[in-house]
Amino acid sequence: MNDYLKFCEFTSDIDFSGVIGELLGALPYQSCISDDLESKITSYRLYYESEAEGRELFKVLGDNIAQWRDIGVNSSEVAFGSIKNEDWQEVWKKHFKIQHITSNFVIKASWLDYHRKGDEKVIEIDPGMSFGTGSHETTQFCLKAIEKLSGHGYRSFLDAGCGSGILAIGAVMFGFDVVYAFDYDEESVESTLENIQRNKIAQTIKLNTSDIACYEPDRKFDLVMANIISGILIANKEKLMSWVSPAGCLVLSGILKDEYPKVRAEFTSNGFVEIYSGTEKEWTGGVFHRGPDEVLKNLLREQ
Repeated sequence: MNDYLKFCEFTSDIDFSGVIGELLGALPYQSCISDDLESKITSYRLYYESEAEGRELFKVLGDNIAQWRDIGVNSSEVAFGSIKNEDWQEVWKKHFKIQHITSNFVIKASWLDYHRKGDEKVIEIDPGMSFGTGSHETTQFCLKAIEKLSGHGYRSFLDAGCGSGILAIGAVMFGFDVVYAFDYDEESVESTLENIQRNKIAQTIKLNTSDIACYEPDRKFDLVMANIISGILIANKEKLMSWVSPAGCLVLSGILKDEYPKVRAEFTSNGFVEIYSGTEKEWTGGVFHRGPDEVLKNLLREQ
C-alpha cells in the first residue's frame, strides 16, 4: 500500500441534488465528496494511482467543469494533491451521521455509538472507499423497499452492485433466507465482506466480484435490487429482468428524475409493470413486477 494517496480535487457551489457526485461516480476512480453547509461549498476528491491516470483524470475533470459552467454550475479549477493514508481515514469519518431510515431501521457508522431501541434493526457500516453509508436518497429508497417487501413472503434477494454491502446486510436482517451480492470493484467486495463480519451475520451471503454484464447467478430471486446509474441499468436490462423470479420484484434506483421516464419505458416495454415509484430531491427509484399487483402496490405505498 502506498504511504500517500494522490488525487485531483475541485469545489463547486453546494450540490444539494447530488447530480455532480452521480456524474463523477460514473468515472472509474474512487472519490470523496463533502458538503460545508456554512460556506455552501461542496468539495470533491478523485483518487488515482499512476501519473498517467492522474493526467487523464485532470483532463476529464477540466472538460466536465467547462461544460458545467455553461449550464450555470460554478466550480473551481482542478488541482492535484496528496494525503497520508492514515489522514484519509479520519477526514471522511467526520462527515457520516447515524441514519434513521424508517421507524425501526437504523444505520450507524462503526465508530459511532448508538443504543438500540426496542426491535430496531441496526446496521453497523464502515464503507471504506466504497459507496454505501445509507445517507444517499437512492440507497434509502432501496432500504425502505427491503423492509416493506420482506413482509410479502419474499425469501431470496440479489444486490447488483453491492458497494459497502448495506442492502445485502439489510436483507438478511429483515428475514431473507438466500442473499447474493456482487460488485465489479474488488475494494467494494472486500468492504462488503468486512461489514458482514462486523454485523455478525451468521447467514452466508454469496458474494462475487463481477461486472454486471458477466454475472451469472445459479438461480432466480424474489427481489433483485440495482442501485446503479441509468445507462448501466438500460444496457443490462435483459440480464436484470432474467434474474427475477416469476412472482418477484425488480427495484431500480440510482436514477436522476429526468432520466427515469426513459428507464421506465425500457423496462415496461419488456414485460414488466411499474407498481411503485418515489422521488427524493433529484433522484427517482422504481419497483417493477411482471404484471399488476394491487397487494404489492398498496404495501409499498404504506408509510
